Amino acid sequence: MFTFSKKLALGLDLSDFSLKLIRLGKKRGLTLDNFVEADLPFGLVQGGEIKKEKELVNILKGRLKRTVGQSLQSKRVVCNLPEEKVFIRVIQLPLMKKSELGQAVNWEAEAHIPLSLNEVYLDWQIVKEPTREDNHYSVLIAAVPRLLVDSYSRFLKRSGFRPVALEPESVAVVRSLIKAGDLKPTILVDLGASGTNFVIYAASTIRFTSHINISGQLFNQAIMKKLDVDQKKAEQLKIKVGLDKTKEKGKVYEALVPLVEELAGQIKDYIVFYQKRAAHLSGSAGLIERLLLCGGDSLLINLPLFLSQRLGLKVEIGNPLINLPKPVEKHSPVLAALPKKELLTYTTALGLAMRNLEG
Repeated sequence: MFTFSKKLALGLDLSDFSLKLIRLGKKRGLTLDNFVEADLPFGLVQGGEIKKEKELVNILKGRLKRTVGQSLQSKRVVCNLPEEKVFIRVIQLPLMKKSELGQAVNWEAEAHIPLSLNEVYLDWQIVKEPTREDNHYSVLIAAVPRLLVDSYSRFLKRSGFRPVALEPESVAVVRSLIKAGDLKPTILVDLGASGTNFVIYAASTIRFTSHINISGQLFNQAIMKKLDVDQKKAEQLKIKVGLDKTKEKGKVYEALVPLVEELAGQIKDYIVFYQKRAAHLSGSAGLIERLLLCGGDSLLINLPLFLSQRLGLKVEIGNPLINLPKPVEKHSPVLAALPKKELLTYTTALGLAMRNLEG
């Protein structure tokens, strides 16, 4: 998606509250050579939009001077695009000449994208060819506002990088968490500090994405209000207690449950919405079989059990290293500086970096 060159190198995940940069290498298979992270002051990035470019450039340049592991020799970078700003859908088109598909996609995209085609960069690919049973094309379309893409490209260039590709977060998350060859219909839930992304993956492609504002920050605010504590203490209680109703007299659990119930309700609604529209997929391809969690706040104690009970689904914490060789730690000593509990926060960056090594 939105590719400028096929020779890629680094993966950069930019969000409202942090930036994370990953370098993978090819020593004895794929290895984690380096990672860089930095917290971002409030207001530099808001809702995925860069608001204070100069300050953001200075932070990234400054952080790059203090790296772990091998030096970041390459300046080529693949960067994420914020999911809440990306429009992704699978559409069906009738049988026609492939030379006519481009124009047909443009016509159909206008019905699905809430912006003029002149205001977006549009990308698409065929995900299912016509068959005797299903005499139509299934086409994945993705569109991003031009102003957003141009601002990210400008930020990267001013930071000393060469932007070789920009990708929706959902594409990177799927590449990181779905093992090559795994065809199980899955909903991925990326629960981060500033919001939650949903990705439905089935029949070897992304079928649906969405974003809601339930986040780690909202978890903290709920605990602060319920227990009358400050931000730092709320964060500590969230990590230590989570959804364990036996600790802190159950007050942390009581503070978090309304938000987690709302999260479960949203997940259920998206699954129902998708499965009603997936009847054209053969066999069980349209039935969601599992839920994979990622993002730093997916480690909330008892969250997988809570969601599994509410949804009747198998719920697992995703493994961002699933497509790296085992044991990756043996050839990636830099992982020793990255606690496993933090690894999930690098899911997007890892997925972006893995694109660099495709093919």
